[in-house]
Formats: sequence, C-alpha cells, structure tokens
Amino acid sequence: MLFLLVGLTAATLGIGLALDAPLAQGKGAAENLRSNETAIEPAIISIQVTHQRGDWYSPWQRTRPSKSSGSGFLIAGKRIMTNAHVVSDAKQIVVRRNEDYRQYIAELEFIAHDSDLAILTVKDPAFAQGVRPLEIGPLPSLRSRVRTYGYPAGGEKISRTEGVVSRIEFITYSHSGVDSHLGIQTDSAINPGNSGGPVIQEGKVTGVAFQAISSLNDVGYFIPAPVINRFLLDIKDGKYDGYGDLGALTSKLMNPVYRDFLQLPDADTGVVVDSLLPGASGESFIFPNDVILAVDGIPVLSDGTIKYRGYSLNYIQVVEEKMIGEQVTLTIWRKGKKIEVKFPLKALPNAERMRSQFDISPSYVVFAGLVFMKLDQEYLKTFGNYWEHADKHLLYRQFFSPYENSTDSIDRASIDSIVVSRVLPHPINSAYGGLVNYFVSTINGLPIERLSDVMKGFKTPKDGFHRIQLDPGGRILVLNAKSAERAHPEIMKRYGIRQAWRLP
Repeated sequence: MLFLLVGLTAATLGIGLALDAPLAQGKGAAENLRSNETAIEPAIISIQVTHQRGDWYSPWQRTRPSKSSGSGFLIAGKRIMTNAHVVSDAKQIVVRRNEDYRQYIAELEFIAHDSDLAILTVKDPAFAQGVRPLEIGPLPSLRSRVRTYGYPAGGEKISRTEGVVSRIEFITYSHSGVDSHLGIQTDSAINPGNSGGPVIQEGKVTGVAFQAISSLNDVGYFIPAPVINRFLLDIKDGKYDGYGDLGALTSKLMNPVYRDFLQLPDADTGVVVDSLLPGASGESFIFPNDVILAVDGIPVLSDGTIKYRGYSLNYIQVVEEKMIGEQVTLTIWRKGKKIEVKFPLKALPNAERMRSQFDISPSYVVFAGLVFMKLDQEYLKTFGNYWEHADKHLLYRQFFSPYENSTDSIDRASIDSIVVSRVLPHPINSAYGGLVNYFVSTINGLPIERLSDVMKGFKTPKDGFHRIQLDPGGRILVLNAKSAERAHPEIMKRYGIRQAWRLP
C-alpha cells in the first residue's frame, strides 16, 4: 500500500537497531549462546559504499560523491542481503567479513526501494568460502527477545545488541517515503551503521534492521521475515516486480448509523470503499460505497483488521503476500447483497512519482534558458521543507489531484505533470523568472503530457513565435523562435550544460 510519510524519519546513512537472541539462565545457556554466535558471526558483513546522486535542482549535473557504511549478511546462493538505502546510488560497494581484513568488491544484483531490501554478489569465490549462510526464520512473537548483529558507526568490530519485540504492525518505510508494509518495533538502542544487519532469534534471521523514529528514545524497527521471503520469491525469475495494490481507499465502519445506511446486517465486519485510484487493480471491480467483508475468505473487521498468525493486522496484509498478476478474491456487500469479485493484482500506475527516487539521474529538457522537468517527489525535495515552501498548486497536483474523480479530459494519474523548474537568465527570457514552478499546458498548441512533448512542441513555432501556455491561470510565455534558436547554444555554454535533454 502507498501512504504519505508523516513524522517518521531515518538517517541518510545506516540506521541501526539493537535487538537480541533468547536469553536463558545458567552456564549451559551461555555456552549455547556462544556457540550460536560462533556460527552466525562469520556471515555478518561490513559494507562500505561510495554514493553519488542525481541533482534535481540542476539536473544536468550530479551531486558530490559521499561515503557511508552499513551491514549485511550472507544468505543462500553466496548472496549478501542488506537494505536498499545502504547501497542506493552506489558507485562502489566494498564488503568485508567479520575478523577478515580482506576487502572485496560487491555488485548490486537486486534492489527493492519499496521494501528497502537489496541483494549483493561478490565474484571472488574466496569471499564466501567456508561460511555457512544464514537461514530465514519465522515471524517472532510479541515480547520475545531478539538480537541484532552489525557494524554500528562504521566500526571494524562486530556489534551484538539485544531487545524485545514490542509491536507488530503496518508502518511506513522511510526509504521510499510512501510504501507501507509489515514492520516490527523493538525497544533496543539504535546505532547508525547497523542498517542491513540481521535480527536473529533461535539462530535464524527473523528480520533486517532498517529504521528508527528519531524523536523517540529506544524505538527502532526491523523488516520481518514475511517481507524478506516475499522479496526473495519475487526475484526468483531474475527480476524484481514489486507489490500489487488494490487501489481502494477505504474507511473503518464502526459507526452504527453509517452501517445502517449501507444496510449491513452484521455489526462488526467490513470497511467501506471511499474511492478507487485511476488505473488500479480494483478499477471496474470495486466501486464507492462497496463494503469489503473478506479478502480471500479471511473476514475483515470493521476497524480494517484481520486475524493474521495470531495478530491483529491491516487487511491489506493478505494482498501484500501476493505477487503481481496473482488473483485476489474479495467478498463485497453492495446495495444490500453479498457478492464475490476476482481480479489480478497490478502495481499502481505512475506510483514512482510519489516515491523517493534512487539509482537514476533526473530527466529534463533545456531550451533558451528554460528548464523543464516533471513533477515528482524528488523535485519537491528541492524546496527543503516542501510543505512549507513549495507552491501550493504543486502540492495539490502531487498529493491530491490523483485521488479525485475528475471530470477533466486529462487523466492526471496516467500522464506526467511538466513544470518550468528554472529560468537561466539571458536577455531572450528576461522578465520570465516569476513563471518558475508553473505547469506547462501546451507548447505551440501541442498538449504537454511527457517531457518528450516539450521537444516536439518547440519544433513547430507559429508565425515566428513559440507560445508556452502555463497553468494555473492560463498565462502565456512567448519567445521569438529565431532569437531563441540563436541564444540557446550561448546559454548552454554560459551555464556549463553539455546536453540539452535527458529523457526517461
């Protein structure tokens, strides 16, 4: 599911959790613990990464390289599992085993930004020689004890920290900023650099340490085994497809008047569908005012939860465990009747613009000093605290427009929103600096739905002029076509821009 990130933050480098293995009493228990550590610790990996990101303010260049550290662990197939945020935008990844001074170059094999997991491989066969990979275990129980291994603060020696499982629930994964999946909270201390390290219970991996709430003390989260197993299953065919989504925005149904209005006979089942996202899996199968009573036969309570492996979790967990293309069956209450609907799951269209972006360079077009970019989450980040500083029409288009049942002929969920992101000053575009952050509606009469349309539009001036219609307000930006053509290479040279465009 996609949700907005509210109040949940994570460090840009490794974010660690302190967790623990079952604590027993007596000499025998201590010997067992040491034995487990002896078997586990050779598989714990230190990861050093050199990163370089794209620059969404000056999209023709890149930011300065930076370095960070994280943790990982060896799994079957001589692969290293870690967090996506540890290795995002990586230019070089260097790994080292515990108590081994040798360094090895690792390559990124798979990365899932929506679930903050990644797989690395090392070509040198000496790297994994003699090391037993760690196995993925079950979901831990509440109040059970776990242990996390890793390399906090980039230290050379392995760290072991202990804690208690205090909560199992859906949380927003801060790496992408919008994706929500199952997460496990622990009361352990949090150490930067532990990110990607295994959370161990009874000798098996029950989770991967990954984020914390900076405003609270001793509260951290790890990615649990069900999410890990789904990721490993997804990549079995050699590519990562990501999550399917119902695309239904639902509300709880605990108000008795609302239940009477919907003619519901049962007092404690179902959530009501408020709206459907355009192009979502449930489109044409689910409708507003439908009540979802069950998913794959599992009853949905009126607070939106199901009973899942002994826990009360969001009903979307049933959908979460399915792959894109698999069918989901919903029991629906519609207009006083109970019916069943079946349909295949697919990803939300255009969901990437809502997520933080990694491992890519921003797309853009520059012409006559006008810089055109598409509106997405990374573009909004150039404002800093964008909820405070970004123009309100940008926020509306990004966060609210896709959820409306618009009668406009333009389907905002299926096209890009192109903006004038900057005006590089030159006499040809003088006095246009105030039109930055306006949406581009048409260029020379051509509707602009993709960045490639910008280039097409400038090929057909009308009566010797380029007319760029902007929204909101319908303002017109006009350029003399011949003067703009002559000024364009001069502007490119003046501002050190080697390439006038980069398309998706």
